[in-house]
Amino acid sequence: MSSAPVFSVSPAAVPAQRLNVADLAWATELLEAALADYPLWAYLRAVAPGLSVAWLLRGLLRFGLRYGAVYASPERTALALWLPGRVRATLGRLLRAGLLPGAAWRLGIAGYQRLQTWLMATGWLHQHSAPLPHQRLLVLAVHPAARGRGVGRRLLLATLAARQATRQPCYTATAEAAQLPFFQRLGFRVVGHCPVDAAAPTLMDWALVRYATT
Repeated sequence: MSSAPVFSVSPAAVPAQRLNVADLAWATELLEAALADYPLWAYLRAVAPGLSVAWLLRGLLRFGLRYGAVYASPERTALALWLPGRVRATLGRLLRAGLLPGAAWRLGIAGYQRLQTWLMATGWLHQHSAPLPHQRLLVLAVHPAARGRGVGRRLLLATLAARQATRQPCYTATAEAAQLPFFQRLGFRVVGHCPVDAAAPTLMDWALVRYATT
């Protein structure tokens, strides 16, 4: 495991449970349901029809568990994946998280190229929009059946309080414009955006930052 500092959340104070490798199966299923309509999948499936993304989400969770922290709501209906801002998706880290082996085979050449394009665009936006040092919210996901109940909001506020105990700003990004007001109501502001691929002109990524309050 990484020696990078992680934050802790007191169950008595905030609604969050820290996950470990034993939680991978149900957490992957939750992410797959919660992110079923995420724009990235349509972008990939345009050249890789029928693509299953469970392997990709499982690798993403492994990456978060190894290099950051993954939290769930007590009801296991929402997940938040946080990383220290300095953590980068290097080749070695991606290999250790299981994200690269078999990716080209699963996606095909065109799909793999699109995934690389996505990662380059979102990486560029992160590099040019995030203040240093910072904490990074990589994923916030809520099961469709639990939406509209404030579950995601409570989980985000709980983990924000812990992350920003360091007084570092928090960065996140989304490809869903409809999610921007949600983050803005919780103190984030849009600091940048970029198109992902000229071949998909409607696909955009937005960067948001929330500074610690005094």
